[in-house]
Amino acid sequence: FQNFSERLANVNINIIHRIDRTESYSEIVETYFFEGLQKWRDLNLTENFVSFYREVANKCQSFHLLVYHQKDIVQSLKTHLEVKNSLAYQPLLDLVVQLSRDLQTDFYPHFQDFFIAISSLLNTQDTQLLEWAFTCLSYLYKYLWRQMVKDMPVIYSLSSTLLAHKKEHIRNFAAESLAFLMRKVPDLNGLLNFMFLDLTEHPQKAYGLGQLLFEMCKGVRNMFHSCATKAIHLILQKMGPITEKEECLPWTLVGETFKQFVESATLCIDKEQFEPLFGNIQ
Repeated sequence: FQNFSERLANVNINIIHRIDRTESYSEIVETYFFEGLQKWRDLNLTENFVSFYREVANKCQSFHLLVYHQKDIVQSLKTHLEVKNSLAYQPLLDLVVQLSRDLQTDFYPHFQDFFIAISSLLNTQDTQLLEWAFTCLSYLYKYLWRQMVKDMPVIYSLSSTLLAHKKEHIRNFAAESLAFLMRKVPDLNGLLNFMFLDLTEHPQKAYGLGQLLFEMCKGVRNMFHSCATKAIHLILQKMGPITEKEECLPWTLVGETFKQFVESATLCIDKEQFEPLFGNIQ
């Protein structure tokens, strides 16, 4: 009998380090989506899922069929994700991930629509639904990251709406899931300028952005990540016009962001491991 915050603390969306040891994907099945559909047909017998199953079951038995019918399948997924209080959210969110695995780059044009549909599910007290939704987003980031890092201003503009959410756990989840992409951005300096300039119009994102930048720099075992030294150096350069000469940033809001970064670091990083931060500040 846990309260909401206790159940929330047990949610784990760190899918980057999960390993699939089931070896469940046999060579006989041509698509991940069809195999997932068959699995959930046995596990979820609700009217919501049966209705979806009937719409797509004959459109995905092979990869060629899946590609041919992808618009219909995508539309069915989006329509059923928008059903209020559906009992099929878990299989639907899983099948979004499986579809992205099958279509790969062809799935990317649908990402924005799915992001909007999935993020609309987050205003809930159901911790399982929260975990399913953020796990789905995390997997999409993992499978589509090559396209996303080329399109980071768009992805950040879309995802950062969650960084300004009124609920802290949603801001934290958004930061955790986006951090994976942030580490892979080739032009971090340009992206930081874009993010900090965005604060001019959306000052409410400062807290969430600070949390995101910390999640990017956070490593394992209460240490900083290997990217932290370079990243913190760049962030500190954005603190004022003496070191940042390319853009005129909202300096006060940048300071608020960095303050949140430091507060998060003091809660999570061992004091013996603070050199990347102390060294850069000095």
